[in-house]
Amino acid sequence: ARRALSTHGKTSKKTQQSLSPFSHWAQNATTVAGLANGAPGSSLSTLNGNIGIRITNDDTLYIADSDNSRIVVIRSNSTTAVAIIQNGSDSNPLFSMPGDIFITEKYIYVADLGNSDVVRFFKNRTSPEIIAGIKGQYGNSDNTSTIGFCYSIFVDKNENLYVSDFTNNRVVRYSPNSSSGMPGMIIAGNGTSGNDSSQLNIPWGIFVNEVETLYVVDSFNHRVQIWNNGASFGVTVAGTGVNGNSLSELSYPSAIVVDLNGYMYIVDKGNSRIVRWAPNSNTGECIAACTGITDIGIDILHWPNALAFDSYGSLFISDGNNNRVQKFEILDCFSE
Repeated sequence: ARRALSTHGKTSKKTQQSLSPFSHWAQNATTVAGLANGAPGSSLSTLNGNIGIRITNDDTLYIADSDNSRIVVIRSNSTTAVAIIQNGSDSNPLFSMPGDIFITEKYIYVADLGNSDVVRFFKNRTSPEIIAGIKGQYGNSDNTSTIGFCYSIFVDKNENLYVSDFTNNRVVRYSPNSSSGMPGMIIAGNGTSGNDSSQLNIPWGIFVNEVETLYVVDSFNHRVQIWNNGASFGVTVAGTGVNGNSLSELSYPSAIVVDLNGYMYIVDKGNSRIVRWAPNSNTGECIAACTGITDIGIDILHWPNALAFDSYGSLFISDGNNNRVQKFEILDCFSE
């Protein structure tokens, strides 16, 4: 029988998960949100342009259903939403094309892509508060009081918020007591697009481990970098910096999860596959959607956006261009 994997961290979803480097996943997925045929929609059982996903410790799935400007909540073993977070009014909607979500013990955080801000609210869904950016004010790299477009956020064990400022080529950290218009601290990138060790080019997914090392999916540089706490430059740990489809290369990667053993699980978006990269390795291995085809099918993805693991280690993929979330069941989860 499957058993839940150990978890670490203060958040209601583990900060880092204990996955075995020997684990394998079924190559045929099941659709757990949206329609298997990829048709978009706005009902309780459909999605439209979904981007970020998160899974809590009780295996509840949260989906940033971007083109529907809502957050969809689906319980374990269900394919229909039990809740839709979409309050507000037509003149003052709660979200505009949300890009990502993050769940902690107390809060739900939402990267409100269309409004160029990040909001936070209690799980009982009190009115949200802006904790990064200014609603409706698109920012540039001149300051950190505003942000541009954000597709990925992360909250560390100290409740600091990390914002991947996609269009300003930087990652900015905001304190737990931040509010609308307050400045943050740039901790990766320098605000200019480039490919040297101090620069980023359209950063997408981010992940912070237990010792506050930041992993940045540097999408248009086709690489993953780590930035140690306080560093002024990053170190490439996956990809060559060149767009490609070999197992040593990445193509416009979009998301990352790092386990307690330091293995990186990367959404290789341009290649429509999921790869696992061992620490200090020059080559990854494909673990899901390894056909080399970009389309729709039970073993095929179309430019996926994000990934998450449930408490058993099964792999969930936000297959955004197919308007669905796919689950690749874990086949084994040896502890060593």
